Amino acid sequence: MENGMENGDGHSRLAVQEYPFDVEQYIQKRLREIDDLDERRFAKEVLLQGLGKISCCMEEKYKRLERRILDEVEIAANQYESVMAVVRWEDYDPINGTLFPVAAADVEPEKLAEGLSDEKGRFVETIFLEASGEEQKRFEEIKTFPGTIGQEKAVFTFRRAERYRDAVERLYQVFLHNGILWQTVNTGYLDKFYDVFVQPSVENPADIKRSGDKRQKEKDDLTKNRLKEIKIQYGEYGRYVRRGMMPLWNMEYLPFSSTEFMMPCTDGIYYEHEFSLKDKVLDDGYLVCPNEDILEIRHEEGRIIVKSQKEIFQDWEILHLVQAQTIRSIGYDAPLLTNHKRDSFIRRYSEKRGARLMTKMDLFRRIMELDIREFIEVEDYEIREKRGDIPKAEGMNWFVQDEVFPMESRRVLFLIFREKQPGHYLNDSMVRFVVSQLQLEISEYCCVGVIR
Repeated sequence: MENGMENGDGHSRLAVQEYPFDVEQYIQKRLREIDDLDERRFAKEVLLQGLGKISCCMEEKYKRLERRILDEVEIAANQYESVMAVVRWEDYDPINGTLFPVAAADVEPEKLAEGLSDEKGRFVETIFLEASGEEQKRFEEIKTFPGTIGQEKAVFTFRRAERYRDAVERLYQVFLHNGILWQTVNTGYLDKFYDVFVQPSVENPADIKRSGDKRQKEKDDLTKNRLKEIKIQYGEYGRYVRRGMMPLWNMEYLPFSSTEFMMPCTDGIYYEHEFSLKDKVLDDGYLVCPNEDILEIRHEEGRIIVKSQKEIFQDWEILHLVQAQTIRSIGYDAPLLTNHKRDSFIRRYSEKRGARLMTKMDLFRRIMELDIREFIEVEDYEIREKRGDIPKAEGMNWFVQDEVFPMESRRVLFLIFREKQPGHYLNDSMVRFVVSQLQLEISEYCCVGVIR
């Protein structure tokens, strides 16, 4: 996964036939079955020099034909694919032009602490739990952890880092208002972040509200300025906790105002502002963020038209999705999680024709086109009337509201996966990602996935 945006085919192998038949290797294996050495030498010369060369010539002709057909059945490049990474805070590279913080507040820890602290507790830090989904569930069942701040005892609680989930939900709204087809964002990293809080003093729970209280002020100073002196006893989960981590993705929100637009057009009631894309990177995606002043957003060739009642505006935002090859700065070592789909002739043809065969082969193809190959692969499937005792994991599109037919009334598409990296903490996240994307495409079934 060195590059989240790379096509990955490069015509190095046939797109139609994923695993091409190696004639030369086959001949070499069959030659070993000939015991007589003289006959083996004669057969090798005849077969490799004759049949082998003919086969290579024919294969090259088929490759040229395939490339011609691929060019004729071309689909538009996806300008809105996502790439996700996780890095240590000290390794964050602000001049890396391909990966940006999912939450801008992460680079301003003092403002973040101020915004998240409340009467229930003061924000301490955000941790990343490098654990599987089952271990996460057990971790979340523990409500508090003991610890110390310097020499003073304290009690710590945690909550899911909701700012990251809010960022994905906002992204969906931006796609929705721009009329762009939504593809599931792999939130495997985002789902494993937790905000840690120190509870108010047990002796006097109201002391956190009294700003003049000296003891509480000392606690606040300790929490804010002496993070290294905080020690939390996570017990058996200590081996999973990673401190000082932050998630990154290939998106940034950029401010713009009416001065950056061409002259607006008006019909007497509304203004249409034109945002030109001619000076932008052609392969990147640009989406206008909706607000109360924007009435309509239209994407046209080389420009975005924004309809509004305002002639002059400022502090609007545009979302820039970088599609260039992801740059790995120093310390950017974690696998990249993307929603890129592997290119192939069958995919191009089916998307061009809108064909959904729903055969076993087509289903498996659609699954393995997703960027999951380093972690899992699909082995089998079953159609069931009911899900049974297998719980349905939370999907990665929890904010999509299109439940015309309740899930309980649908038959179950039960997918069975095999781990390619046994025990990797992201394996079950990859299953959730596959199931979430398939659920967007397949409305007649309730999709469930398990690892066996």
